[in-house]
Amino acid sequence: MTRTIVESKTKTAIIGFDQPFCVIGERINPTGRKILSEELERGDFSRVEADAVAQVMAGANILDVNSGAVFS
Repeated sequence: MTRTIVESKTKTAIIGFDQPFCVIGERINPTGRKILSEELERGDFSRVEADAVAQVMAGANILDVNSGAVFS
């Protein structure tokens, strides 16, 4: 059975057909979010932090962070 393992310093998330459902938060993405994009360009990460906390509190096991539109 194929599995994907994602680890941080404190947590491990295992994705696979034989594993519990894994929720991936995808809100940290400046595409189509002009204010977030402008904040990132200024080095202001407060909205990213707030979005991350909100997604984890809502049950996200993993956060997909996309900043390519700003830092490319």
